[in-house]
Amino acid sequence: MSDPRGPLALCAGLIAVSLAAEQPVLVAAALAGAVLLYLAAPVRHGLMLRLAAASGLVLLLLNPFLAAEGDRVLVAGPGFLLLDLEVTAEEVLYGAVSGMRLATAIVATAAFLALADPDRLQELVSRVAPRSALTVALAARLMPALRADASALHEALLVRGAATAAGRRSRARQSATLVEPLVASALDRGVGIAEAMAARGYGGGPFTPLPEPAATRPGRAALVVGLALVAGAAALAVGALPYAVYPQADPLLRWPALVAAVGIVAACAAIAHALRGAR
Repeated sequence: MSDPRGPLALCAGLIAVSLAAEQPVLVAAALAGAVLLYLAAPVRHGLMLRLAAASGLVLLLLNPFLAAEGDRVLVAGPGFLLLDLEVTAEEVLYGAVSGMRLATAIVATAAFLALADPDRLQELVSRVAPRSALTVALAARLMPALRADASALHEALLVRGAATAAGRRSRARQSATLVEPLVASALDRGVGIAEAMAARGYGGGPFTPLPEPAATRPGRAALVVGLALVAGAAALAVGALPYAVYPQADPLLRWPALVAAVGIVAACAAIAHALRGAR
């Protein structure tokens, strides 16, 4: 989208709902909405989805052994100083909710950066944080730069006769050798962009703004849905749709939470469909 306000409001709303909601079905709906938006982006990479899945899985697996709460025992075991080998259903559920919250934050942030126009994003941030040239340049352009550099380095290796490794482990080791040059080149490019922005007066006072982008239907819908999600997250934070995990988890499926979850997923799916149709 040319206007970053819609993706910003929508992705921020999804993150806010995932953090404020206690109902697992609402947290799962926020994650599903973030994934739908990310998949609708014109340029995306499966690495972000794998990173989100791995981060969430770590929390899911760790929580049962770090917490000692819950009534429904799944696996009985002894407890040590910092490690509890007794696993309860409530511990697993809370770990799953925590993992989905972290995954939602990762995927929604990646979706926002993939959907928002970098130049418009820098202009928007400059209005509220005029001394942020380096930070904004890195945030807006780091991932695209990494993708472009990785593709160029891979092609250079193939041209010079380097064989593509067979097997996941071998490919992972071969790709690991590219991490340092990739990060270094992306940081150098970010510093260069920041210096060019500062030299051209970024954050130095009044400036000539970019022409306002034409309003699009997906952009307006994303802005409205995002603001509604932020308002819903505020209501959840003050006690709407309460849910208790400990000491015994409440029923997972309750009609108010289920209706709200379906609404979140349906709205994100409609916006994602509109984004694909607009390309």
